[in-house]
Amino acid sequence: MTRYILLLLALFAPLTLAADTLQAGVDPQGVVSGSWAHYKRTFIRDGRVTRPENGDDTVSEGQAYAMLRAVLMDDRTTFDQCLSWTDSNLSRLPASGDRLLKWHYRNSSSVDSAPASDADIDYATGLVLAYRKWHDPRYLELARGVLDSILELETLRIDGRLYLLPWHVDSIPKGEPVPQNPSYYAPAQFRLFYETTGDKRWKELVGTSYRILDDLQASFGGVDGSGLVPDWCMVTSEGAIIPMPGKNTFYGWEAVRAPLRIAADWLVNRDRRALRVLRRFAACFDRAYDSEGKLCSTYDYRCKGQDSRENPLFYASAFIAGQATGSERAPEMLARLRGFLHEESDGFSYLNGRDYYVNSLCWLAEYYQVIQLQDQKKHD
Repeated sequence: MTRYILLLLALFAPLTLAADTLQAGVDPQGVVSGSWAHYKRTFIRDGRVTRPENGDDTVSEGQAYAMLRAVLMDDRTTFDQCLSWTDSNLSRLPASGDRLLKWHYRNSSSVDSAPASDADIDYATGLVLAYRKWHDPRYLELARGVLDSILELETLRIDGRLYLLPWHVDSIPKGEPVPQNPSYYAPAQFRLFYETTGDKRWKELVGTSYRILDDLQASFGGVDGSGLVPDWCMVTSEGAIIPMPGKNTFYGWEAVRAPLRIAADWLVNRDRRALRVLRRFAACFDRAYDSEGKLCSTYDYRCKGQDSRENPLFYASAFIAGQATGSERAPEMLARLRGFLHEESDGFSYLNGRDYYVNSLCWLAEYYQVIQLQDQKKHD
C-alpha cells in the first residue's frame, strides 16, 4: 500500500485533536468536511463545476479539482457525477482522438477546445486515486488514456530534457522559446503516474520540476532571486529560462499554487528537494510579512507587494510552505487564513463564499493539518 492511500485513509480515520492543536476553536477536519459541503452546494450542479462570479462558466481545471477532492472526501456519488459531465461535455476524444479535456465551456457548449495540462494532470490524479480507493477498473482505463495523451501531446524534449507544456504541443511554434507555467509542475503526482504506468518519462518530469523551480528561485531575467517564481516564463532551445513576452514576472494567481504542489511531494514522499524549495518560499513570505505586517496578493520577483489587498489563498500557500519547513510565522499565517473563514449553514467557506478559485484551494491548508496531525499521533 503506497503512502497515497495512507493519506486517503488518514483523512477518514477517527481523529481526536487535543485542545492545544486547535486555533480559535477551529477543528481542521471539520473545516475540510464543512468546506466540501459548501463547495458542492455553491459550485457543483449535476456534476458541472461553475464559476458564479464569471456567469455560466466552467473550466476543465474546476472539474479536475472537484473530482480529486471528491476522492479525498470519499464522495463517490459526486465523483461519478463530475466524471460523467466532464466526459460528456469536455472530452476531446470524439473530435481530436485524445483523452485530454477541452479547457473552457460556456452557455451550453465548449468555447475553446484546447487542453490545459494542469487540469489534465489533476483529472488523471483523481482517476488514479479513485481506482485505488473504489477498485473500479473503468477509472484506471480512462486514467491510462489521459496519461498517455499528456505525455504524447503536452510534453516536449528540449536540449535533452523533458518539459511539461501548458497546452497542446501543436500550438507551440517550432524553434521558438516554449511557454512554461511553474505552478503546473506536480512532482508528487508525476511519481503517482510512474507507479501507475511504469513510464520513466514521469520520473524525468520530477527532475524537471525541481530544475525549473531551483533555477527560478535563484535568478530570473538577470535579477537575483528572492525565493519566488513567476506565473509564466519560457525555455529556449538551449534550455535557458527567460521571461515570457506579454507576461509579467510576478508571483501571482498562477504561481501561488506552486507551494501547494511542492508541499505534496514533501508530505507524501519526503523528497529533500521539495523541502529546499519550500524553505525559499517560506523565507520570502516571512520577510514580506515581517515588513508589512501582512501578505499581499501578488508580489514582484523581488518579493515586493504589488497588490496590497489580502487574500486567503496567499496565506494558505505561505502557511503550507512555513508549516513544512518549521517557520515560526506559520501559526500567524494560519490565523490570517482562518480570518477569512466563515461558518455557513451547510459548512464553511472562504472570503465571500462565492469565489470559486479561493474555495477550490484554501481548504488544502486544513487538509495538510489533518494529515500532519495524524502522522504525529501515530508517532506519539
